[in-house]
Amino acid sequence: MISKLDPLARFELEHDEALAALDRLEVAAAALEKGNASETHLATVVEVRDFLTSAVREHNENEEKVLFPLLEDAPTHQFVEEHNTLRSLEQQLTGALERGEVDEVRSVAVSIVDLLRAHIQRENEVLFPMARQVLGPEGLAEVANRL
Repeated sequence: MISKLDPLARFELEHDEALAALDRLEVAAAALEKGNASETHLATVVEVRDFLTSAVREHNENEEKVLFPLLEDAPTHQFVEEHNTLRSLEQQLTGALERGEVDEVRSVAVSIVDLLRAHIQRENEVLFPMARQVLGPEGLAEVANRL
């Protein structure tokens, strides 16, 4: 069970959920690459896109509005830029899906997988450990309260 006083553990759990969705997106993109544009694979892309534009977007907004401001001197700008890039890729994916551009769907899906996996790894391995150290128990409790 995740402590309510450790919001970073919550963020890490949400990262695990995002990584599982990225695995599904990667499988669908690989099938599209092989010319298998079945409804099943395209439906998976849509489902993952919907997850990205809801749960992952909320997660990113929570980081930006709640966590990052408390890490005043930390280099969080790269993470914000990557959140913005992800939003742009989500829009590109939506457009490609609407136009039925399967090659573009595959290409953008792969870009999303690559970006978000690397982003999550940096947050888990660099940002969150640093945040735990900088914020301490009181700061983590403040993040939890603001969430």
